[in-house]
Parts: sequence; C-alpha cells; structure tokens
Amino acid sequence: RLFKTDKEKVVKYNIQDCKLAYNLLVKTPMLNLAIERSILTGLPLNKLTGSIVAFDSLYIREARKRGIVSPTTYYKEKEERIKGGFVMEPKPGIYNNVLVLDFKSLYPSIIKSFNIDPLSMIEKKEKNSIESPNKAYFKNTDGILPQIIEKLHFEREKAKKEKRELSSYAIKIIMNSFFGVLASPNCRYFSLKMANAITHFGQQIIQLTAKKIEEKGYKVIYMDTDSCFIDTNLPKEKAINLGKEIQHYINKFYEEYVKENYNRKSYLELEFKKHYLALLLPKIRNTESKAGSKKRYAGLVEENGKEKIEVTGLEAIRGDWTEAAKEFQLELLDKIFHKENPIQFIKDYIKNLREGKMDKKLIYRKSIRKDLKDYTKTTPPHVKAARKLDSLDSNIIEYYITINGPEPIQKHKSKIDYEHYVEKQIAPIADTILHFFNTTFDNILKDSKQSKLF
Repeated sequence: RLFKTDKEKVVKYNIQDCKLAYNLLVKTPMLNLAIERSILTGLPLNKLTGSIVAFDSLYIREARKRGIVSPTTYYKEKEERIKGGFVMEPKPGIYNNVLVLDFKSLYPSIIKSFNIDPLSMIEKKEKNSIESPNKAYFKNTDGILPQIIEKLHFEREKAKKEKRELSSYAIKIIMNSFFGVLASPNCRYFSLKMANAITHFGQQIIQLTAKKIEEKGYKVIYMDTDSCFIDTNLPKEKAINLGKEIQHYINKFYEEYVKENYNRKSYLELEFKKHYLALLLPKIRNTESKAGSKKRYAGLVEENGKEKIEVTGLEAIRGDWTEAAKEFQLELLDKIFHKENPIQFIKDYIKNLREGKMDKKLIYRKSIRKDLKDYTKTTPPHVKAARKLDSLDSNIIEYYITINGPEPIQKHKSKIDYEHYVEKQIAPIADTILHFFNTTFDNILKDSKQSKLF
C-alpha cells in the first residue's frame, strides 16, 4: 500500500534497512562467526545457513577417505514426528538451595558413546552390536559421525583454552545440528529410527540419572532433556559441595555402566551447572490441576558476590506483557525469595497503578504480521488499535486498553482501563506465587487487616 502512495518513503525505508544490516555486521561478530564456520565445514559463506549442506560437506569427505560412496539425495516422507527429549512434570513449589546439573552436549555425546552413525546402522541385532532403547542397532566400531564429532570436540576444547570464543561457539553450533539433520527427510542419510535412537538414549539417560540421584536420598524436582534440578534441603555451602559430589558420582557411574552394558567408552559428562539460592516452580495456570508448568521457572542466583533473579518462560521476559507486569513480577519474586513480607508492596503497587502513577508502564507492544485488512476471523486488540491510526509507520503497535477499548498511544484520548491491567496483568502473576501461601490476590486486596504472609 505504501508503495502506491509514497514511493520515496519506501526507498528511504529500504536504505535504512541496508544501513542497519551493515551496522550489524560491523558492530557484532556475525561475519567472523560465519568465517569460522566456513573454515570448519569447507562451505562458502553463502551456504552456511544450511545444516544439511554442512553435514554433507563433513560426512561425505570422511566417507570418501574410507572408500565409501555416499547415496544420492532424495526426499523421503516423514511418516511420524521424532520423539523429543524427556521433560519431567515439575513439582510446584518454592525451594531453597536447588542444584542444576546438566549433560554437556548431550546428543553429540550420545552419538559418540553409542556409535550412532548412518554407515554403522544395521537392520538386525548382531553379536556385540549396540541396541538403542527404540530397537535400532549399530556396529560396535568407530563410525564416521562419532569421529567427526571427536575431531570437532578436540578443536572446541583447543579453542576454549586459547580463549577463541567465536571458534568455540561455531563448533558448538555445528555439533548440535547433526541430530536435527539426521531427522530431516531432506538429508541423504535420513532415518527416523536412527534419529530416535539419539532421543531415546537421551530419555533413558536423564531418567536413569534422576534415579541414581534419588537413590542417594535427594529429591529431583524437575528434569528437562539434559538437566536435573535437585532440592537439597541443605545449607548453601553444603549444597554447593553436594553438586560437585553428584557430578563426580554420576560421571563415574556412566563410565562403568557404558563399559559394562555396551563395551564402549562413555563420553557422557554431567556438569554441576548452577546453584539457586531460591527457586520457584509454578503450577499450571487457570486450572484446578496441581501439575507443574514445564519450562517456566525463576530463581535467585549469586554471581561474583551479587544476587540476581534469572527467569525462564515467565512473564518478566516475554514481549507480550507490559513493563508494569514485568516489574511487579521481579519485585514480588525478590521479596518472596528473601522471605520479606510482600503484602504491603502488592497493595501499594495496585494503589499507584489505579492512581495513574504508572501509565507509561502500561503500554502494550505487539507486532502486525500481515496487512490489516487480512485480519478477518479475529481482530486482536493491537489490530483494533492499529486501525485507528492515520498511517502505519511501524509494524510494532503501541497501545493502551482504555474504557473505550484499545487505543494507540498516538491517538490516546480515553481514560485508561486500570481494572483491566489489575485483572489481566497483575493478578495472574501474583496468584502464581500466592498460591503457595494458601491465599489469593483478591483476598489480599479485600482483607485490609491481613499484613503477613509468612
């Protein structure tokens, strides 16, 4: 539409786009990262975005050294979806001194440990062959793909020692892409059974790890693909020491387990990754279920003597929530984690919001992803706001919810609907936490006498 009405503006817009893209290349390490990946894979710079092409470049060269001709690429139908990593349902609660241990490069380590390799895969079980949990079978030899990963791993460790961070990161990207390549029908070596062998081994390993930890008397409260969250019920220093002990114990266990069961060397390496002074695992929202919400948590960590809150999947880091909601969540978490009574904070925050002292933090920001006339089935609030503008100068719409509906900030005239923000932005966040103290946001606002939570 703009092309028809103002061609000069389109030209300026495109020139600005070019400048921004150029500045990104100049001011970030993107170009150097691309060069590193090009050197590692042997691919020209304009081919680097293709993981399958990178896999082919590395694998076919190694196959040729062994006198093996790789098959021609042809598309195969993917009859079913690949199995993902195991994600344990979290045990909702607020915990103290939680440990997080995860496996370094789990899928590449599985490929090396169990010789997951296109040319090592066999149809039937043979003597001394490796059997995966999904009944895929592999020769107990040193396949091409494990050797490629071994070489890349060696180069990555070398890059780390020499503090070449870009090289290390480039290698990590390449190694982690191999699993996805094998699961793609566009790959000449595509095999759903082989790709599933990797994820099934991953599921088996993370669940076996949790079992071994719980045998030591500690409670695993969450698992996600390659990581375990452990409630220690210990003071800070003892918890940290326990993290190191568990790391050593599990790694020693897998050395013996893989040798005994598969007659191979284990490359599985569990690492004590993080210590949370406090951790929130919320339950699923808007349901009577007591089940935990996967991939959503927040924790208090200490780095270089300073505390900070880290958030995963919650509103404080999501773009579709207002600044007020994000600020409220972080401050409420901070008080809960430090066992400070948050009731007066909650009441004061709502009072300030209703009195119009936080209007700048109540702006919604959302992208328009298609032409406004193409929104026909439903009309989201940001589209309603956008339709009130004289012209669209950006695909990001900034708007308020008012007593007369959504209004863009450029045309804001009506009174802000403060109760909308209390009900939709603040209350859900508060109740996620207050649930664990057997009260609700509404109860705190209605009960003027309640002054303590703990």
